[in-house]
Amino acid sequence: MKSNFNRPISHYLLSVILLVVLISGFYASFSLTTLVKEISSSVSQNMKNTMDPLAPDPGKTKSENISIPKTSSKVIIGTYLERIEDLDIKQSSWSYEFYLWFKWDATKIDFLGTKDNIHHNELPFSIINGDILKSDKIEEYYDPVKNIGYIQYYVKAKNTQFFDVRLYPIDKHDLIIPIEHKWLDRTKLVFVPDTVDSKVSSRVMINGYDKTQTIKLIEKPHAYKSARGNPKLSSGFKVDFSQYRLSQRIEKGGLTAILKIFLILYIAVIVTFIAPFSNDPSRYTVGALFTTAGANYVLASKLPAINVYSLAEIINSFCIVIIIVMMSLLAILPSVVFKDGKVDDFEKKITRTINITMFGFFVLINTLLVYVALSY
Repeated sequence: MKSNFNRPISHYLLSVILLVVLISGFYASFSLTTLVKEISSSVSQNMKNTMDPLAPDPGKTKSENISIPKTSSKVIIGTYLERIEDLDIKQSSWSYEFYLWFKWDATKIDFLGTKDNIHHNELPFSIINGDILKSDKIEEYYDPVKNIGYIQYYVKAKNTQFFDVRLYPIDKHDLIIPIEHKWLDRTKLVFVPDTVDSKVSSRVMINGYDKTQTIKLIEKPHAYKSARGNPKLSSGFKVDFSQYRLSQRIEKGGLTAILKIFLILYIAVIVTFIAPFSNDPSRYTVGALFTTAGANYVLASKLPAINVYSLAEIINSFCIVIIIVMMSLLAILPSVVFKDGKVDDFEKKITRTINITMFGFFVLINTLLVYVALSY
């Protein structure tokens, strides 16, 4: 069929298809890159705020006062992380063993509660969002000359910690040990991190992650907004406790992690682009589609339940869309090109251009997504 301009209708249809592919490709490049950039920025900012002593924790109750109360007594606290027994990102938990010590001026504070009838002989510390599985007292002494009290424990604990996996499989996390005194709030006690002796053992290893060589130690007020039913306190009572945090950052292996997860998926998409050169393209495209579905199932088994898309799911979904679009083009293009029973040079050229453009956007968008995620 010829148009009023003496050109086959197929020429205009193919030009429209190419235009749609170009517009869609540029839009997808911009929108997906912006989305990953926002996710990366949010993850990075949340990690920064969590270990910033002056910034409120993301989504947590803001502290009443950042400054140290004049009535507070300083207690030196230190930790030596000896072993990470287990790290389960999917279950949002990790278990570990560490040495913990405290040093204080015995004339200013009853740290152990020896004069307190309620807390006498009670463990004086708690691990926030964690369970103390075992606690052995290693050493305790009092220096009567300097009035210095000292106690050291060997602790085995298990923490529940939210791991932000929105950048999986190139995610990074701060493993945090958060410690507070059990009954003395921040008006009575403030922790001072022992930055000299607090360390992480070189023997500490985490399967699938690399640990950084530096750790971060901070003291941060932790707010509790509840009277806990105490009739002596008013409704909406709010109190701050001094919280010590040790942070050990762990991270994935960058581009290597991407290739390990997506190599088969990328091959499946490439096979889809090879399909037009075969006698039975549907065999390739259907096989590629099932491969991406299987990859999505594997990803779901590795990640905790979250209500947003992770980087891995974005890449996987994008690859599925590419395969579906190629399947659609393989169905549409032949019917357009062969409508008049012959194929001219323009139709061959524009069909080839459409396929090359699709492949170009596939490479471009995946490269941009990975580059943006690795930049944070």
